[in-house]
Amino acid sequence: MNTTLLNFLKSQTAWDVKNISYIERLGGLSSENYKVLYNNTPYFIKICTHNYIHTDRNNELSILNKACEIHIAPNLYYFSPKSGNMITAWIDGVMPSLDDFSSINFLHNLSNSLRKLHNLKCEKLFNPFNHIRKRINICKDLNLPLPTSIDILLDYLNNLEIKLNKSPLIGLCHNDLNASNIILSNDNLYFVDYEYSSMGDIFFDLATISWFLTEKSRKDLLKLYLGNFKVEYYERLLDYLFVVKFYNATWSLLKSTDSNSDYDYLSGAKMIFNELLDHNSIRIYKS
Repeated sequence: MNTTLLNFLKSQTAWDVKNISYIERLGGLSSENYKVLYNNTPYFIKICTHNYIHTDRNNELSILNKACEIHIAPNLYYFSPKSGNMITAWIDGVMPSLDDFSSINFLHNLSNSLRKLHNLKCEKLFNPFNHIRKRINICKDLNLPLPTSIDILLDYLNNLEIKLNKSPLIGLCHNDLNASNIILSNDNLYFVDYEYSSMGDIFFDLATISWFLTEKSRKDLLKLYLGNFKVEYYERLLDYLFVVKFYNATWSLLKSTDSNSDYDYLSGAKMIFNELLDHNSIRIYKS
């Protein structure tokens, strides 16, 4: 058995490891994740290996409990506010595909679940603009290779912040809604990994979802979530897509310093920064 998993189970749970009949190591960018069969019942176990500058585990626990109550998150059996380690029910499901994201039925279910999440409340406020600026300062302190155009990107971001803060639609946002954090199980849909969740503009979540969508699917998403389509909604979505990409570029650049993954985070960051300089890449996704 994996030493990290064994130490976690022995020190933080009352499980008898003799009753474990199956262990499968799963993917994870900032944690060690496992599917474990204990007493013939499957569980998901997450062991956190990193804490980032905006991780608030007590806030995460509060949101997890609320999300479980409205059935958009797997049942929670164990959570450590100190480490973020957790045990939840195992959900037999799949990550949605690009075909799913082009399906009206899937987007309808996704919109319904997303509205349930956004209607929740918490005490913490998420400001992506401040996080981006803070990360850039850290990158500078670490002498990481920021693009020479970083000041141009920051000026554009600052102008967007003024524009977008005039009429925010505030809700409890997931803030990391890439496809790997969505589980599709029959007609049920679940969100996982709430460590970045807090109150903020719901368009941040909508933009994250829309990153790899076609223009038609983006517009369908807005219609289904907001009830109708307006040009100003679409412009706001595209503006927030710039913010989301900037946010992810800085995260990837910082992640390149401490990753134990085979993924090349530095190249990933450079690719996103290049996209940010090409505004057409924000407005058009070529499948």
